[in-house]
Amino acid sequence: MKKFLLPSILLCAASAYAQTSSYSLNIHLKNGESVKYEVTDIDRMTFEAPEEEETPDPVETANVKVTIPTSFATGWVQKVMYDGKQVAEIDQEYVKAVDNIMIVVYPCGADGRADLTKGVSSTGASVVWDLDANAATVGEAGDDMTTFYIVDGEVLTSYDGELPEATVEADVISDRRGLFERNTYTIVKIGTQYWMAENLRTTYYLDGTSIQGVESKDTSTWSANTTGAYVKIDDTEWLKMAGYLYNGYCVTSEKEIAPEGWEVPTRDQVLKLRSAGNILATNFKDSEPGSWSNGTEGENVTGFSAIATGYYSSATGMTGELSEAYFWTSTVYSDWLFKTEGLETLRINGTSKNIAVSNEAGHSYPFGHSIRCVRK
Repeated sequence: MKKFLLPSILLCAASAYAQTSSYSLNIHLKNGESVKYEVTDIDRMTFEAPEEEETPDPVETANVKVTIPTSFATGWVQKVMYDGKQVAEIDQEYVKAVDNIMIVVYPCGADGRADLTKGVSSTGASVVWDLDANAATVGEAGDDMTTFYIVDGEVLTSYDGELPEATVEADVISDRRGLFERNTYTIVKIGTQYWMAENLRTTYYLDGTSIQGVESKDTSTWSANTTGAYVKIDDTEWLKMAGYLYNGYCVTSEKEIAPEGWEVPTRDQVLKLRSAGNILATNFKDSEPGSWSNGTEGENVTGFSAIATGYYSSATGMTGELSEAYFWTSTVYSDWLFKTEGLETLRINGTSKNIAVSNEAGHSYPFGHSIRCVRK
């Protein structure tokens, strides 16, 4: 608020009056009300005017040419960049409507995120997502395309004129915590959601507080922990593939464990994931050797890349490695009969046909499960 002093003549008059006798200042408002002040009680007077509203700068739209990458080995989600800004997104994604993997280009909106209602596939077919239904309508395919044009917020398959070439790079999560910990996670789009394509492997909460690491043989320390813990892993190659197993207290901690801009999914978000991937376990299981026991690897068409990490508990120790995987959700359940509380889970079993989401009967907090985060 800008402040302006009343005209000096008014201030001088008030001062003169105050030196002789008590005068009143009567202010009559437009709504009919009146306000009265004794001049001798007034120290100073100012006018206040509203601040001028700044006119926002118009959103600049970059018109560019983009070439589809020949490989998505660096990530299922690729950013189209020009002049330091993201102008589009290219996804290698599973689309349930066609039960197949598609390469789709989406322009970015004013918020910097992909507009999922304006997708065009590498075959020239339109891909329009209903955000509420988490389902896509796919148009008729044409010729295979390797080059697209982003013009005025739209994806075009042809353009009459010259446009600058945009660059394409993997969209990843750069997660920095503590003094030295640096983790990078690839991202995958499944339906209308964006998921980490790897399990969490941090040893710090988001606020920089360290999480207690517990040796797998130290079941007593694990049982006593109520502030958050993970099971230590000495094999660095397995850690990179599988991440850590965390107890449920890590999920519920106010210190937050998910990377900035991400969150541990709710049960509803996991159900949305399950539906978008057509519920089949093979669609979610990693296909690489060593990720599951021989013969139970998946096709991984969704890119979720689930690893059979097994689970941990103080009663059993490490159990189910290479045969199943559990993921925490943030949805709390309470068992009033046994007077226990915990979190619901997503389970993928090596021999089961479909992935399963618990229903008011997850696992209690002392279990150790993987964490996979979804973008807010």
